[in-house]
Amino acid sequence: MNTIAELIATGFYAGKSKFAPGTVGTLVGVPFLLLTSAQGAGYILLLLILSVAGTLASQVVIEATGVKDPEEVVVDEVVGYMLTFLFVPLSFKSLLLGFLIFRLLDILKPPPVNLFEKLPGAYGVMADDIAAGLMSAVVLAVLL
Repeated sequence: MNTIAELIATGFYAGKSKFAPGTVGTLVGVPFLLLTSAQGAGYILLLLILSVAGTLASQVVIEATGVKDPEEVVVDEVVGYMLTFLFVPLSFKSLLLGFLIFRLLDILKPPPVNLFEKLPGAYGVMADDIAAGLMSAVVLAVLL
């Protein structure tokens, strides 16, 4: 398997965690959020880069493992969690509440989130978490 693709797809190997890889992978989004302050062109550019690179890298891992949605692929959680902060400023409270909301929606996959995971390959892997992130952004904005 391509090492760079694996590095990206697994969120710098956070997805290799034996305990709750999706939750551990979500935490990889925190430094990216702090780096960009979740605002402006840098934030949007990073989201776009991670979305495209994550889709490409996820497809490499899917093909290498033969698994439709490999547990170790967590770049989708990173992108989804980062999207949670589209409408609110970063604070300890928003990071924590956003984390809880995003993980809940990512795990439960309420409609229409669940529809996106039916897309083929890496598109489905990424799209359901992007949808959960956008839904989380709205919920977080309403709550705060």
